[in-house]
Amino acid sequence: MESYAGTGRATAARARGALGGVDGNELLTSATAVLLVVLLAAEGITLLDFGGLLSVHMFIGLVLIPPVLLKLASTGYRFARYYLRAPAYREKGPPLLPLRILAPVLAATTVGVLATGVWLLLLGHKSDQVLFLHKALFIAWSVVFGIHFLAYAPRMLRSVFGSTQRLPGTGVRGTLVAASLGAGVALALSLASAIAGWHA
Repeated sequence: MESYAGTGRATAARARGALGGVDGNELLTSATAVLLVVLLAAEGITLLDFGGLLSVHMFIGLVLIPPVLLKLASTGYRFARYYLRAPAYREKGPPLLPLRILAPVLAATTVGVLATGVWLLLLGHKSDQVLFLHKALFIAWSVVFGIHFLAYAPRMLRSVFGSTQRLPGTGVRGTLVAASLGAGVALALSLASAIAGWHA
């Protein structure tokens, strides 16, 4: 019996790989999601005094871009592994069908809000049409994100704060999340003059 147990543990360890396999992927996605929730909450606060906090709104919007790309990469990787029939990912199973249907809409509206925000920043006060598109995409994103957040928040919190399981790749996952935040801050600082130019 011990031999079978040892073999099972070895097989599970190989399936996880150096980065924790499917469980490591879920933990990376959840950790990135926690960072995004904090940044989005800060971004939401700027909407309470949009005129006075416009520069902060733009700065945080730029900071959001690399963590969003990291989360899209981690969820995209799981999507690809599942549909390429990797055993561990097939065993984990797909999200519920309504959430699978909403996922592309959430991804598209997220990219759309960020892209039109950067577009507006680079254009200055030159396009009411782009501003309208930015606002319309934000409204659509808010609805879809609200559903996504309510569905996944318990799982996200359990994955990051509730698990006592030690997975391989902890340092790599932490580095990726920290690097995405650092890259976002660097991006925002590099465009600080463009943000200031909006008030000229």
